[in-house]
Order: sequence, then C-alpha cells, then structure tokens
Amino acid sequence: MMSRNTLNFILGLVSFLNLSGLVFTGFIMKYILPPGTGGVGRILHGGTGRGVLYKELWSMTRHEWGSIHFYLAVMFVVLMIIHIILHWTWIKYYVKSFFSH
Repeated sequence: MMSRNTLNFILGLVSFLNLSGLVFTGFIMKYILPPGTGGVGRILHGGTGRGVLYKELWSMTRHEWGSIHFYLAVMFVVLMIIHIILHWTWIKYYVKSFFSH
C-alpha cells in the first residue's frame, strides 16, 4: 500500500498538471481562437489580428478546446474534493483551534 505522503505528492502533482492544462486551454480560447462561430482572432505578439481568422488550432475547433477545458475543470473539482477528504482531520483541528482562542 502507498504511504500517505506518496499519495499526497501524487495528488498534488496531478492537480498541478491539471491546473496547468486548464490555464493552457483557457489561454487558447481567450487569445488564439475566435470568439463565437467566426469572429476575428487575436495575434499573440502585437497587432489587433484584424483580417486573420483562426478557426482551428492543432485540428481542433474552439468548441473542442472548450470541451477539454470543461472536463479538466470537472477533474480539478474532483481532485480538490479528494484533497479535502485526505486533509479533513487537519482541517477540523485547525478550525477548532482557530475558534478556541
């Protein structure tokens, strides 16, 4: 069986990678792909991006990137619930000590 420290490390690492994926997909949808179904995309390094349409990135549309972003968000919530469960005893004692002073 895996030690609690190893489990916490793995959970933290997976949570960090998941959050990095959330940031990455959010950045793509905000700054690279066009809003809606055909708006004008933005260019990363200066300029307004007028006249440049980015309908796909790496053969995926904004909708597909949005789906990945959504599932990463759901996974992050699950990981945080697991994190809270694993640290519940510490949370209880901390809250209890906070109000006992």
